[in-house]
Amino acid sequence: MRKRLSLTVMSTVLLLAACKDDARPQEEVRPVRVVTAGADAALPGAELTGTVRAHVETPLGFRIGGKLVERRVDIGAVVKKGDVIARIDPQDASLNAAAADAQAASARAQLAKVKMDYERSKALFAQKFVSQAEVDTRKATFDAASEQLKQAEAQKQLAHNQAAYATLLADADGAVTRVSAEPGQVVAAGTPVVTLARDGVREVGLDVPENLHGKVRLGDKVKIRLWALPGKEFNGHVSEISAAADPQSRTYAARVVFDEHVAQLGLGMTASVRLAVPDAAVAGGQVRLPLTALFGETGKQQVWRLDTRAGRVHALPVKVLTVTDTAVLVSGVKAGETIVTAGVHLLREGQPVKPLATPAAVPAGSTTTDSTTTGAGA
Repeated sequence: MRKRLSLTVMSTVLLLAACKDDARPQEEVRPVRVVTAGADAALPGAELTGTVRAHVETPLGFRIGGKLVERRVDIGAVVKKGDVIARIDPQDASLNAAAADAQAASARAQLAKVKMDYERSKALFAQKFVSQAEVDTRKATFDAASEQLKQAEAQKQLAHNQAAYATLLADADGAVTRVSAEPGQVVAAGTPVVTLARDGVREVGLDVPENLHGKVRLGDKVKIRLWALPGKEFNGHVSEISAAADPQSRTYAARVVFDEHVAQLGLGMTASVRLAVPDAAVAGGQVRLPLTALFGETGKQQVWRLDTRAGRVHALPVKVLTVTDTAVLVSGVKAGETIVTAGVHLLREGQPVKPLATPAAVPAGSTTTDSTTTGAGA
């Protein structure tokens, strides 16, 4: 009886121990999407983001100072050459023009008087009633009055021009892209009131990072994609590039011109420009990854590197070199390493993961395990 009771107790203890082992939480294995890092893991050339702008953008301002009493255009207004943009108070300019008219009339009357005196002196000299000296004096007075009239006429023309400058006119066809002054504001001569983007050539303004400056040259062919026109790609070339870096951003301003007509091309549109600079031409140790692979704070970005043997992820610090709308160029990742591209914010150090199977839509020869960049397991 005692032996049977001992066996029952032992069975109960073993059963409880087994239940305790089964109650232990199993470590979660999270599915993720990955990419194999390499120089050919993304785009064949460096890609930068810019905005569409006019080749000529002119700040328009008055040639004289005064109080702005009217502005007829706003941002986005389309104007023709000669259209009225704005007006300043014309009272002072009109008074100056009236004064110049009076000065010119006075000089004209004075000239008429001295001319008659000169003609009379010549007639009297012919009759021997005055000397040659008197005639010469009258002649000098007449010449001086003639020059004074020319000066008064010039002042009159200048004053009328000044009065006309109280109205600001568009000097070309185009669109208003900026407004810098409001009615009631007192503006000095030359102060921009609006900025006019002239019709004609459209360009994409870019900021080229330092690591690509030496690789981008005038005339280089590029491919341009507009965010407003998805699925379309246009040809272009580099038309300008600054020789000096911006002191704040440390980038070089550049412009790209379209080589073909683009319908529905609007000023300010966002464009992605793929330069003819292969990743292999960039310094070694730099690879391109999907933008979704990054996590961490600004200046302390990291990616998850997958240990394919252990099936666990480990954080890898990287340095961000260039960012586009879909990809990022980084250093610190070795070619051939497997990097997690989706679900990065749901992982922890050393967590076991399972790479998702490669979708059938990925073309042959692609180095990515999954071409999409949406979160997995979120």
